[in-house]
Formats: sequence, C-alpha cells, structure tokens
Amino acid sequence: MQLDGKLISSGIYKNLEPRITKLKDNGIIPKIIVILIGNNEESKVYVNMKSKKCKDLGIICEIIRKGDNIPEQNIIELINENNIDNSVHGIMVQLPLPPHFDTDGILNMIYPIKDVDGLTESSLGSLAKGTPLFSPCTPLGCIYLLKKYNIDCKGKNVVVIGSSNLVGLPLSMMLIHHGATVTICNINTINTMQHTLRADIVISCCGVPNLVKKDWIKEDAILLDVGISKVDGKILGDIDFDDVKDKCSYITPVPGGIGPMTIAMLVKQIVESSEMTLLNNL
Repeated sequence: MQLDGKLISSGIYKNLEPRITKLKDNGIIPKIIVILIGNNEESKVYVNMKSKKCKDLGIICEIIRKGDNIPEQNIIELINENNIDNSVHGIMVQLPLPPHFDTDGILNMIYPIKDVDGLTESSLGSLAKGTPLFSPCTPLGCIYLLKKYNIDCKGKNVVVIGSSNLVGLPLSMMLIHHGATVTICNINTINTMQHTLRADIVISCCGVPNLVKKDWIKEDAILLDVGISKVDGKILGDIDFDDVKDKCSYITPVPGGIGPMTIAMLVKQIVESSEMTLLNNL
C-alpha cells in the first residue's frame, strides 16, 4: 500500500484554511520570509513550490534572492530585521547554502519563535528533550504520515539510513520519543543490509538512488523514502520502488510521498507561529 503524501497534505491544508481565516479576521496575515542565496537550481524549485502553496492559502511568502557573493554579515542583518518585524511569523534560509557560508551560524540568528523550519540549535535542542516549539519539516512530515495511516512506532525496530542534521538525526530523535528502537546507518556503517533486514520500518534519507532492494528488507516491512535524485532525467528515490513493492506492506512513492508532507509541515508551522502572535495580542 502506498503512503500518499499528496492526499494527506491536501487534508492538512483543508484543516488550516479556517485557522488562516480566523487569523485574518483578527488582523493577522501569516507571513514567511524565505532567503535564497546563490543559484542552486533545486533550491529554486523547492522555494517556488513553497511559495505557490502559501499563495494558494493566502499566506504571504516573500522570497529574498541574493547572489553567493553577498557578505555573510548582510545576511545576518537581514535576518535580524525580520526577527523584530511583528508582521513576519516565519524566517527560513533555504539550504544548502554555498559552501563558504557558516550555515549553522546563520541559521542560529533566527529567533526560535520564527524558526518554522526547525533548524536552529535552540529548536534541535528542544527536540532532543522532546519539547520542540517547531521541528524540522521533513522528519515531522514522516511522523505525521505514519500517524495518519495508523502506523504505531512504539516497540518497532526502525532503521534510518542517513544521519544528516536536516533529516536523519532529528527524525531518529522523534522516533525515539515515540517509543521506537532506532538504528542509524550512514556512510561509515559496515553492511547496512544486516540492519535493514531486521527492521520493521526502514527510512532512507541518504540520496543514493535505488539503494534499498527487496533483498534488503524483511517481508511486510514499512518503507519511507526521503531521498530524491535525478538520474538521466528521471526522479528516483533511495528505495527501488518496483523491486520492493510486492514485498513491503507500506511504501512512500517518489515523488508524491514525503516531499508534499515537508511543504505541508512548513505551512502548518507558519500558521502555528501566527497563532502565537494572535494569542500575544489578545
């Protein structure tokens, strides 16, 4: 069975619509600032997708585009300007940044209450304790999707392939807080297959196309594919969908699985940040 991120995300947007209307009725228009630096084509595509969904829902999405020659201090000043702007409810720096920038230093300038992408040290530290204000959107989308299909992580053996600060590590923390037993595999893992064969749930977020085959998984395993690669003009995930589809019980497609959930979680957290502003104004 496919875990349909498009279907679930459409339900999320439907539920957000009356909340956005209530905010506007109280004089608050949800607004996010997205800072896009450099000329990474994939980043441009992702930003445009986020902007389109915000526009569809009546959320202001202001994209600030800068060349990769911009001084780092100028980016920090830009973030600080929007930190103190009460009309702005979310600030997001599109990753990856060009390699000469201090990514963590820049992200950590965002106020936690406006960190709707959940990537500052403050947000990740709160996540580790199990008390996040906002969480990284892709891991949050994975957890949300599992819940909507009534897949309980408690007591499950889960293997996460990939240990990035963006997905693998925060997702592993979320899974632990939901009662899962988690194994994290990365490029240094010897024989990843020996771990996935024991897993009830395999989540791959390493960006290696078609890495996971049917001989990597046990019968009726649950598979979440977070990876996305372009090979000869075709979009592929980390999991060989055609090879595993008859052996697993659930699987996310690529595209149409975790990608739509990531955007939905971002929009949801923008609305939640806006609602905090409303509560503070009452």
